[in-house]
Amino acid sequence: MTLCILCPGQGSQTVDMLPRLLGEPLIAPHLEPLLDAMPFDAMAVSQNSELCFVNAHAQPLIVAAGAAVAQALKAHGIHADLSAGYSIGELTAHTVAGSLQALDGVGLAVKRAQCMDQAAPAAHGMMAVKGVRIDRLGAIAQEHGLAVAIVNDEQHAVLAGPTAVMKSICKGMERELGAHVVHLNVQVPSHTAWLRDASAQFKNALDAASWRRFDCPVLSALDGSPVENRDGAIDCLARQISEPLQWSRTLDLASEMGATVYFEVGPGNTLTRMVRERFPAAQARSLSEFQTLEGALNWLN
Repeated sequence: MTLCILCPGQGSQTVDMLPRLLGEPLIAPHLEPLLDAMPFDAMAVSQNSELCFVNAHAQPLIVAAGAAVAQALKAHGIHADLSAGYSIGELTAHTVAGSLQALDGVGLAVKRAQCMDQAAPAAHGMMAVKGVRIDRLGAIAQEHGLAVAIVNDEQHAVLAGPTAVMKSICKGMERELGAHVVHLNVQVPSHTAWLRDASAQFKNALDAASWRRFDCPVLSALDGSPVENRDGAIDCLARQISEPLQWSRTLDLASEMGATVYFEVGPGNTLTRMVRERFPAAQARSLSEFQTLEGALNWLN
């Protein structure tokens, strides 16, 4: 099999995420040092339904959770042939690929959130729109001063911009276009030009990071292109903060590169569902769909 490990982005976290992982004897030893390294009380924050979605908390928590699962998989002989991550998940994907140590990935997630929070304009956010073609959605975004931040497939994308504007147009989109609209619990307009300054600042942190040899390619969420060296990683991770993501292209490239099995390290199973919709014949599972990591290991073996 050719295994692609998927790493989710913000919005996938839940208040029971850390207790569940810490209750797994195969995962806890990898997760505990990552939580200890955070500049906040990770357990207290993660179990607060409001605080766990604050940008400065969400990003390192998501990277820590995914990186710990990836480390546990490696410890039991499961190594990715490809890895890919959605938004902040691309940092996690580099811990999967071995190009970043898990602790460094968490530290960079803390810095990434800081850069984004400092650059983000007030009262901006993101919303997911399903059921409207991308060309039509792009025209709507341009007309109302919004931006297409992520393309998930031909009729599923994420817009970003002023929260008031998004709220003002969502009812009309639902009524007139049959769109399904969900306002995301994200307080910054990620993957748009509003965060150009954050890209520049985060690039400095990436330049200073300790990079290692890649054990597998990381598929960039910008366009799916395989990243296999330090310079490519720094470029993609910095740019993706302020440039739109083509996640559908990333999944297509994974398939073109031979991926037959997809495993999402979690939290959640959003990316797994996207794979199933796009490639019905693919084998795709998430850790969240198993009672234990041992069950996932049995499936992967």
